[in-house]
Amino acid sequence: MANKMRKILFVLFTVGATFLLSCASAPEPEQPPAISPDSTIEDVARVVESPAVAVRGFGIVAGLFGTGSSECPPALRQELEKYIWQRLPEADILNPRHFIESSDTAVVEVLGVIPPMAKAGQSFDVLVRPLSSTQTTSLKGGHLYTTDLKELSRITQFNQYAKTIARAQGPIFSIPGGPQDDVQSWYVLSGGYTLTSTQVSLLLNQPDFVVAGAIRNRINERFGPRIANAVSPGEILLTIPAKYHYEKERFLIMIRRLHLTNQPALQERRIDELIEQLKTGPDKLSAEAALEAIGKPVLDELAALLRSEDDMAVRFHAARCMSNIGDARVLPILREFVFDPQSPYRAEALRVIGRNIRLNDAEPILLRALAQDDMVLRVAAYEAALAAKSPIITRIPVASNFFIDRISCGGPKVIYARQQSEPGIAVFGSPIRCSENIFLRSDDGQVTLNARPGDRFIAVSRTHPNRPRVVGPLSAGFEVSQLVRALGESPEQKQGTTTLPGLALSYTQIIEILEKMCAANHIPARFEKGPMTTVGEMFENL
Repeated sequence: MANKMRKILFVLFTVGATFLLSCASAPEPEQPPAISPDSTIEDVARVVESPAVAVRGFGIVAGLFGTGSSECPPALRQELEKYIWQRLPEADILNPRHFIESSDTAVVEVLGVIPPMAKAGQSFDVLVRPLSSTQTTSLKGGHLYTTDLKELSRITQFNQYAKTIARAQGPIFSIPGGPQDDVQSWYVLSGGYTLTSTQVSLLLNQPDFVVAGAIRNRINERFGPRIANAVSPGEILLTIPAKYHYEKERFLIMIRRLHLTNQPALQERRIDELIEQLKTGPDKLSAEAALEAIGKPVLDELAALLRSEDDMAVRFHAARCMSNIGDARVLPILREFVFDPQSPYRAEALRVIGRNIRLNDAEPILLRALAQDDMVLRVAAYEAALAAKSPIITRIPVASNFFIDRISCGGPKVIYARQQSEPGIAVFGSPIRCSENIFLRSDDGQVTLNARPGDRFIAVSRTHPNRPRVVGPLSAGFEVSQLVRALGESPEQKQGTTTLPGLALSYTQIIEILEKMCAANHIPARFEKGPMTTVGEMFENL
């Protein structure tokens, strides 16, 4: 009996000791992260944004009139034939093999870069180049069929599986007057488009439900409901507000600098510190964004900086911040920046006016800027007027390939051709009327324009590159936008529309003709080209 009792006591002692030891070695519950009343979001979390993504694909360009090639790597041929059967609406009457082997088509590589933080459907320029193993001589005048684009780092072979994250299609744009044998010369402006939206999120340094909820509530309080969504203790998804669609980085700076608490006494001290940073610090953009994140309580302090005659940068950052918050008092200051020839902030001040100021108040400034001789300022005013949806500009689509913007303004008459992002022609000083005595032939000899004094219309015609066939002559009006439509619209008039048939020239061909007409004084205007797309430079060494 005694032995049995000793065994029971021994077992109880062992269990108790084990329990006490386990309690002693168990870690203490993790404490929530320490948050001071002065903490900002960047103190407790980091922003994770989607970077720019290089993409690549292989497709077909058609409509080349003998400058293409029948050559195609066997592995890629199989993929393209399958694509034609599955995707092309005319596949039931089209022989995929004959289509690929035609000298009127070319197998091409398509390259582009999806912008950072892109939304579904967001467009971007793509570079299109023939495969180096083929005999294709030119892609001018061609059309890129819909091409799947995949992340460049994940695709090294034609038939390698990788997720399609974007697509590209559209008419080929080549550098007007440029060398046509340069493999970097062919693009589709705004031809790429993303299939899904990328996410921007906040990752907490130390996951905690309470802190995640506090961050979410603070962001939604400042920027509106459903901007922030706490999906877990460690992650908060962000939606970029429409107001910041073109200023995403600025919005993220504001998120980082946003304070978690909003106590009046602390806020006054923060405002004083940020105002001092704006006045004396090197990073004025960060200080401006932090002040904008606070909102209306900073307006009076910022207004005092508008009288700072000694520092133009301080005045501008203060004025832009006030305008972004919604204070209209800064309009005279922004106007000064626009029309000061020594100001480095002229174009940005116009963008702020177009984005923030009521149209009735903005239009007189935009009209005056549009009438200047400085083309950089005029283009900035044009883009600001577009952002403001001003009736100063009338947009006319041409064959769904590009547009004409008729700008009703004073100043020198200019025809401005865009060469990046959206393809389009802006007519400054519209309407501009062509001269009444015209005879002009395009450099390749295919297009002829003819009008004698007293004629009511310009006769336009086009010869087929390979056949003894002439399209036209068609009648075009003397106003530049009427002429461009006659050159660019399809020869076949669609039922139910009032659009007149045209010659179906490419955007590049039309730019070349307009430039030639301006040089010959057939159009009483100066011809200007916008900056060239840079997508080709990104892949020079690939």
